[in-house]
Amino acid sequence: MEHFWLIWLVSVLCALCTIPIQSNVIRQQVQLQAAIYSTNKVPPVSVMVAIMIIQSCVFLALATAIGLWLMSSTGLRLWILDHWVSRAELPFSIWSFWTVSIGSGIAVGLLVKWLDRSFFQQHMTTIMGKEPISSRFFGFLSSFYGGICEEVLMRLGVMTVVVFLAQKMGWLGSSYWLGICVAAIVFAVSHLPTNYMTYGKGNVVTVWTLLLNGILGILFGFLYWQYGLEAAIISHFSADIVLHVILKNKTIESRRSK
Repeated sequence: MEHFWLIWLVSVLCALCTIPIQSNVIRQQVQLQAAIYSTNKVPPVSVMVAIMIIQSCVFLALATAIGLWLMSSTGLRLWILDHWVSRAELPFSIWSFWTVSIGSGIAVGLLVKWLDRSFFQQHMTTIMGKEPISSRFFGFLSSFYGGICEEVLMRLGVMTVVVFLAQKMGWLGSSYWLGICVAAIVFAVSHLPTNYMTYGKGNVVTVWTLLLNGILGILFGFLYWQYGLEAAIISHFSADIVLHVILKNKTIESRRSK
């Protein structure tokens, strides 16, 4: 548990990066609801954003504490952090670590973007004024949340717990892949509410969300297993930079403009 405060504080700072994005999303939703239900009263946007940030901080603390507590029993590691703090020996070279982490993130980002543009974008329209990540600057901010906060929640938290439970049940041979797949599914499903809120419920949105995020989640889980949580974080951040900054789509046309 010696790394708890470092991981938690860094992840909280990254969660704070999403305040401008969350504010825009909530403001659009309030406006949309007000147009439909004009008599309903809602809390101020600032209060709703504060509640979401507090909720994120609590979940990040729980995921960090539980993940670090169980990690030593699973074979999963924080290789780079342990090497940096206590000079623990690495089972791979620093060069291979950076190459795999950044290279895999760029590659999967390009793959997901190709699938997105080739099969899904022509069927996607927003039900709000614009997408939550509506600019490259917002995409840059969201990359910190995705790269660090989501990896702490999904890989350090969910995947570590699943691997631990699977090993306790005697499923040693399949415990890591089970953890990878369960965490990837939870990761993909966790994006459904926001995407439904933005694009509406539908088969295309569901398949788009589960498939593309599932691909990302499997890669990041594999990296956590083989190279440590830091590799998953760097790969996720690199993929998000490709998806939300370098190859950012133009804002999808709103249904309300039709």
